[in-house]
Amino acid sequence: MGELDTYRAKRDPDRTPEPFGDAGSGEVADTDAGGRFVVQEHHARRLHYDVRLERGGVLVCWAVPKGLPESPGAPRLAVHTEDHPLEYLDFHGEIPKGEYGGGSMTVWDSGTYETEKWSDDEVAVTLRGERVDGRFVFFRPARGDDPEDWLVTRRVEDGTTAKERAAANVQSPRVAVGGRTLKLSNLDKELYPGTPKNAVIDYYARVADTLLPHLAGRPVTLRRFPDGIEGESFYEKNAGRNAPSWLRSVVVPTPGSSRGSSSASFLVVEELAALVYLANLAVLELHVPQWRVDAGDHPLPPDELVFDLDPGPGTGLLECAAVAARIRARLADDGLVACVKTSGSKGMQMTAPVALPADADPSATSGYAKRLAEALARETPDRVTAVMAKDRRGGRVFVDWSQNNTSKTTVAPYSLRARVAHGAPTVSTPLTWDEVEGCRDPEELVFSPEAVLARIAEHGDLYASALGDGAPLP
Repeated sequence: MGELDTYRAKRDPDRTPEPFGDAGSGEVADTDAGGRFVVQEHHARRLHYDVRLERGGVLVCWAVPKGLPESPGAPRLAVHTEDHPLEYLDFHGEIPKGEYGGGSMTVWDSGTYETEKWSDDEVAVTLRGERVDGRFVFFRPARGDDPEDWLVTRRVEDGTTAKERAAANVQSPRVAVGGRTLKLSNLDKELYPGTPKNAVIDYYARVADTLLPHLAGRPVTLRRFPDGIEGESFYEKNAGRNAPSWLRSVVVPTPGSSRGSSSASFLVVEELAALVYLANLAVLELHVPQWRVDAGDHPLPPDELVFDLDPGPGTGLLECAAVAARIRARLADDGLVACVKTSGSKGMQMTAPVALPADADPSATSGYAKRLAEALARETPDRVTAVMAKDRRGGRVFVDWSQNNTSKTTVAPYSLRARVAHGAPTVSTPLTWDEVEGCRDPEELVFSPEAVLARIAEHGDLYASALGDGAPLP
């Protein structure tokens, strides 16, 4: 993870308008994977250009006196400087004279980047912006007096030949999606073994009509894989200030945040262009809470009751299916209608729509789910547990009732997962109850994106009942 102590030690918050990393920057990334970049034109003692790459919750920075090279050739000096907070992605303004870095700062370009290599001595990236579009390598020279004096070179000149221009246009096309213009990038980059980004984008575009109703109104937590599932990933809650203005975002409380932030600006994904935009950023998984926001962006009471069935050692999908059938019967006794899906990982998940009064206690669904889970565990303690402790899960299915906590999320139906089975990505796939109760081979309940699209064509949305009018909790 990056650190901001050096950055803060050089600046006085009472004297400079620069951000100090207190506006929720920690919610953006949990690992050292990156995604966004900015190049700032900095008129300090000497004009130079600051190149900043998002990585590990901060911006890793170089000051390039002559700017990034426009074509391959002799490398240019790039001075490695201290990490900056993520809010610097769109900072512009006047740093007072006499302060560190005093002078005017403007955003020269911004966009996203893909990592080819990142080590202590070499960083190779592909930048995709409006003014900068190409592959660059920052490297520490073998012999140098100052360890912070790096060099930067351009690896490939865009459009050197007609053939290369055609290839660049294929890999970074501008496309019209639902009335929006989007720039896609690195379409042949493998996000799953044997599955490039263009296949991920294609799946989300084709499943959008079925998926979007399940996302509507729900603040989405994104799980991004800039280097594919074999690289590092991170969860992203904040929408980011460089997100397109047409993307709906909503600021909601985040109590209990591991980063200490009281709120975050979440995206609300409600149109095809938003799904394509996120898939282009290598967002593979979409996680949603069990509540929505209203037209005024105010959180509403939970409208879903969920159960996450997690198989312990010695159990699997078949044991989860047996428990799911028991939960379905209990819910039916209480007037609730459940639908079921694979998690796309190891277990199953169930959802039943509920109707709570506007002044209801948000923990009501969690309390109900806990009571039901504990009742099942008492009846068959050798097969079911309602306790999270891992040493209690051997040979049992853990019925995770705590997913109903309003601060938690569950993977959305039809979302891809960061797993591969039979050479294809897995999907959190809605099931029929006949499939659940009649299954004898767990492989029957593992589905690829193409299989999911075929199921939708045949059955429609098998999770549609989750969108229906909810029943009151007993």
